[in-house]
Amino acid sequence: MSKKVKTLLRYTWILFGLFLMANGVVFLLRAHLGVSPWDVLHVGIAARTGLTVGRVIQLIGLMVVLLSWLLRVRPQVSTLLNMFFIGLFVDLVNSLSYIPQPATLWLKLISYVFGIAIFSLGTALYISGNRGAGPRDSLMLGLTRMTKLRVGTVRTALEVLVAIIGYFLGGPLGLGTVLFALLVGVFLEFSFKLIKQVKALPFWQSILS
Repeated sequence: MSKKVKTLLRYTWILFGLFLMANGVVFLLRAHLGVSPWDVLHVGIAARTGLTVGRVIQLIGLMVVLLSWLLRVRPQVSTLLNMFFIGLFVDLVNSLSYIPQPATLWLKLISYVFGIAIFSLGTALYISGNRGAGPRDSLMLGLTRMTKLRVGTVRTALEVLVAIIGYFLGGPLGLGTVLFALLVGVFLEFSFKLIKQVKALPFWQSILS
């Protein structure tokens, strides 16, 4: 297999991960139980400005990338792909009708948990492409380096800060936000184990190594 084909397949893998992440975001939005901390901010800004959620994701991603660069964390290819394509895919998926808008609480909970699972799988796919961290992870690393605090402390502080700002802008902070915080780590761990098995297959091993 040629190097160009391997590169194309690697970035197809990464973009598919970003597409799954966008689907997960839309599942959470349509369940109306509250969204992830960063999406509380995105939806809040969208409500105030009239921009689409996807466009806000792109703009916030750009601001975060620039801030991270000032903190001496240089963006890599996947950082820029994340910044642009998740927002694009969120607007695309949101304009389609294949993701349901559940009416009852139980269906909302099922849809929400499924959304977290899809988001986590997409995240694992994207990260396992080994072409750089996402914008928000880059900011976390830059702030960790600057403050000398632990990564977990910085990440938690960031999540809480953006959720609070988003809430006061009208973003949907709720039960789902808590569910996301509790479950995303569990689903991510399972997703990384699954992806590790897929990457061990000879075909993908030669591409993603």
